[in-house]
Amino acid sequence: MANTKSYAQHEILEVHEILTLKSACAAKSSMMQGLAEDSELKVLLREDTKIAQEAIKELKDILEKAK
Repeated sequence: MANTKSYAQHEILEVHEILTLKSACAAKSSMMQGLAEDSELKVLLREDTKIAQEAIKELKDILEKAK
């Protein structure tokens, strides 16, 4: 038997909703970097974008395993 985890339908939908939200947040942070003038704010936005992209990858991996 393979080592795959079974997810309930509502869990998959929740992950998909989180992925959608995290994608929107990453896009916004990425766009705001170009508008920010404060160097500390730019650093925070860069870090937020990086963290969001890592979360997106993890969420996509979960959804891929759930198929």
